[in-house]
Amino acid sequence: MNKWKNWTLAGMVGLAIWGSPAFGQVEDLAKKLKSDDVATRKAAAYSLGRMGPQARTAVGALADALADQDANVRRSAAIALGNIGPAAKPAVPKLIAAFKNSDARVKRAVAFALSSMGPMAREAASVLANAADDTDVGVRTSVAAAMASFGPGAKEVVPTLQKMLKDNDLMVRQTAVMGLGKLGANAGSTVMDMAALLNDSDATLRSQTATALGMLGVSSRSAVAALAKATEDPEEMVRQSAILSLGKMGPSARAAVPAIGKLLKDPNPEIRYSAAYSLAEIGPDAKLAVGPLVEALDDTDLQVVRECIYALGEIGVDAKASLPDLAKFFKHPNPDVRKDAIDAISVMGPSASGLVMPLAQVLMGDKNDHVRLAAAYAINEMGPAGKPAVGALVSALKSDTYIGVREECAHALAAIRVGGPTVMNALKEAADNDDPALSQAAKLALEDLKAASGGDN
Repeated sequence: MNKWKNWTLAGMVGLAIWGSPAFGQVEDLAKKLKSDDVATRKAAAYSLGRMGPQARTAVGALADALADQDANVRRSAAIALGNIGPAAKPAVPKLIAAFKNSDARVKRAVAFALSSMGPMAREAASVLANAADDTDVGVRTSVAAAMASFGPGAKEVVPTLQKMLKDNDLMVRQTAVMGLGKLGANAGSTVMDMAALLNDSDATLRSQTATALGMLGVSSRSAVAALAKATEDPEEMVRQSAILSLGKMGPSARAAVPAIGKLLKDPNPEIRYSAAYSLAEIGPDAKLAVGPLVEALDDTDLQVVRECIYALGEIGVDAKASLPDLAKFFKHPNPDVRKDAIDAISVMGPSASGLVMPLAQVLMGDKNDHVRLAAAYAINEMGPAGKPAVGALVSALKSDTYIGVREECAHALAAIRVGGPTVMNALKEAADNDDPALSQAAKLALEDLKAASGGDN
């Protein structure tokens, strides 16, 4: 039975391909590729190219056409194979042969076809490398594009792309640097040659170079100084790319923190936002930017403000000087901003104990469930230093309208480690609650407090 089922399924798939309206047309055009008339052969290859992947059954005929005596036929056949894409992989050997024995126009088309197949065409790398010095700019650009498509594992193309960074043509340099970016860590040996393009006269190339260096991640750490300098570029797109790439390097970009901090005052809010974002990505190593981040909390753009708050939280304890400024947001009209500020404070743990009572007031009075939950969590993270908030925690444990807040209050009471009848009775009551998460949290808190007191409660 299974055999018949499989046969039927295969038959249906076959009918879908061979019985489609396009198949008859593809078959007819494939036959015309062998016509005695050059114009007919060229028109057939061109038409197949317009059909894209639908012409995949003509791959064999198009591959044979790569050896046609007419260069225009060969070019159209190569373009058609490129438009078919990965399904044209069987044609790679003949594409390589055609690349070796054709004029510039055909070479460009063949390189395009190879690039459309990506990693499946890696066997063409050595042949393409031989054309890195071709006198035709289009060929060199197409070669770089094809190599860039071979994927991050194609280490063999690195030397060629590195060499092309110094090409006299802008398009070739652009294609080469972005190609190296796509190779990621495997292009680490080219970082300084890539970084040299940050001084190119073309702003687009400078921006692309900064982006490509970021694509290498920490492998680009030797370019941190160059990228930091690029944050002063007169062109916004270059500054933006440089900042974001430094952020992708994380702590490895710590030396650029002062330069990034300056951009929190950039005229462009997108750049200010990106600066804060990158400082957050650098994390605790961005502590030198605490001052600029605090100043930026007065930014007129709310998204910039929120990202600065997040960055201060990511810096952590070393950003404790910002606590009074973060507390100002407890009464912000936007609940998301209020929660952002409290989340940042929670990361600072006991260092934020000076805000325990303002947080208790938020817990008792804020109308937003998630803001109150954040406040309870922030008090929890203070541990024993959260003791002044015990009364508020007990009250919220008993009566908050959001079960998540009540559960977090139970955790916080356990973390503070202060028992007593009021706390224990409130937890016992919560342990009998029908909600399993709250009940479990209260039971665990009771166990922790009993253990902390030697079992006296």
